[in-house]
Amino acid sequence: MVEIDENRLVTYLLNNRAFFAPVVERAVALLDPGRRGNLVDIGTGAGGGLVALARAAGPGARVLGVDREPMVLEMALRHAEEEGVRARVSTRAADLLEVLDEAADAGGTFDAIWAGDVIWPGNVSDPAATVARMAEALRPGGVIGLFNTNYYQSMFLPGHSRLERLLRTASELNWGLPDEGPDHYERYPHWALAAGLEEVRVHVLPRVGFPVGDDPTVRPYLEGVVWPELLAAAEARGTDAGMSGKDLARARELLAPGSPTRILDEPGYHVIQPTLLVTARRPGSAGGSEG
Repeated sequence: MVEIDENRLVTYLLNNRAFFAPVVERAVALLDPGRRGNLVDIGTGAGGGLVALARAAGPGARVLGVDREPMVLEMALRHAEEEGVRARVSTRAADLLEVLDEAADAGGTFDAIWAGDVIWPGNVSDPAATVARMAEALRPGGVIGLFNTNYYQSMFLPGHSRLERLLRTASELNWGLPDEGPDHYERYPHWALAAGLEEVRVHVLPRVGFPVGDDPTVRPYLEGVVWPELLAAAEARGTDAGMSGKDLARARELLAPGSPTRILDEPGYHVIQPTLLVTARRPGSAGGSEG
């Protein structure tokens, strides 16, 4: 499993938040947060989902951001302050399962639960059981949004599909992620249905970066998040993924800083991430839970 130092984590969180902000706002809107008074963002990170929820929620709504890292929650609160929604949000340093267990044991207290890039084996040992606990943490009629940026289905190297598949495999190996099976994040709908949730819907919300020069978030995201991760994975686990020496050299040519053949500098370069959102509702009436 990869270890990330604090500086690299901050770079990742900020660049990731900026790049996906437009998609997260569209995704959050599908939860109809304006009708919901008590919302939670579990695994809030730098606060992209937290701010989107607070911006879209009604004036009387409260949004709780939960994360295990106090430093990360400070980033989320600064973001909320900068975006003018600080009065609607609060944070809590805790494990997401602790918060869900408390709400579930109380019979369900949340009107909406947002989980962005958090329900997968890297964070929870049993994703299906975690989604079941999320369902129990909802009030009747409450909704969940399971969001994933769908990194391993993205187009980062247009025109180099075979090499990109090898790099993805190296990345999965480097992170210790399952490439298939019951714990793979693509099984969000399966987990929601198994938890007894209703109105399960699958949404694909593409994040397209093109032209690179017209979108100030694309280059920092690729240079600060994607390229370093893929190159590190290739160096560490490329051979295990089936990469030859020639493949590794080609990856360096396309991705490494200062390379004269860097793919990001090609005219026509574009990135496409087909982000995944699964929404679902707990059976029953929402009662008086609207904000």
